Amino acid sequence: MPRLFFREALARALAEELDRDPRIILMGQDIGAHGGSYGETRGLFARFGKERVRDTPVAEAATIGLAAGAAAAGLRPMAFITYLDFLMLGLDPLVNYAAKLRFKSAGQLTAPVVVKTTTGAKGQGPTHAQCIEPWLMSVPGLTVVAPSTAGDAYGLLKTALRAEGPVVYVDHKELFPKGGEVPAEETLIPFGQAALRRSGRHVTIVSHSFMSLLTVDAAALLSKEGIEAEVLDLRSLWPIDWAALGESVKRTGHVLFVEEGQPVCGVGAELGFGLRERGVDAKMARLGAVRAPVAASQALESFVIPDAARIAAAARTLLEGRKEVPT
Repeated sequence: MPRLFFREALARALAEELDRDPRIILMGQDIGAHGGSYGETRGLFARFGKERVRDTPVAEAATIGLAAGAAAAGLRPMAFITYLDFLMLGLDPLVNYAAKLRFKSAGQLTAPVVVKTTTGAKGQGPTHAQCIEPWLMSVPGLTVVAPSTAGDAYGLLKTALRAEGPVVYVDHKELFPKGGEVPAEETLIPFGQAALRRSGRHVTIVSHSFMSLLTVDAAALLSKEGIEAEVLDLRSLWPIDWAALGESVKRTGHVLFVEEGQPVCGVGAELGFGLRERGVDAKMARLGAVRAPVAASQALESFVIPDAARIAAAARTLLEGRKEVPT
């Protein structure tokens, strides 16, 4: 399989889907001649033209509103929102129109729109670093995916662009320069299918997006101490792969949920209670950001966000039976 940067995998998927379906259009800030804020649309404007690769003003609510309306009218738009924080400005058309459309019309109308947005901390301060994926998970009608590898970025994006939507596709600033294998042949990854990144027998560590890479690093640290951690990458935040989660946690008897966002009302809170409802009896813990805004200072940002050492320490605490309440 060829190796591509994460951003190159996105560009390849977009080019293939634009070629395949003339209804697909792209809308967003700097996605035209500039090639995207992270280089993920490089070359598409020259190839497909301004009618299908459209630059928009700095107006997130308008961008998502136009995309949702165009989707309901028969197109398949993809709206680019540079920072997940700014998706807040477009929640009304996304949540109250796009996500509810098929319910309000008894399935007669749908809004097959993809909103691609970027999350995570990378030195840009408190209003450009928030991870609010759980907000989106709570909305009926929304699919939410978050790849961590170039191959998954490619496969999940192709699936998203063919779905009846709406889909929120969340990537991470730290992932764009990462390289990885991408299938040479066209490959789609189904929603609701987690990926096993490492096998283990003592504890299951569940994460998504960039935290999945750090979790693999944490598992390597633990392995040196004789602790074999199983690493499960969600990939799909909604729908959730409850079968894979349940099988892994039943096998290890311990599960640590790791996320870059707030653990209060977070991804881990939903997963933990969901497993309990499904009869999974295990010792559980969660790890997320310190309850404070993410600062622009590198030192303070590192203090707030989990890293591999902190993930490994949380897994040890769980296995030792000590209790630490997230603050």
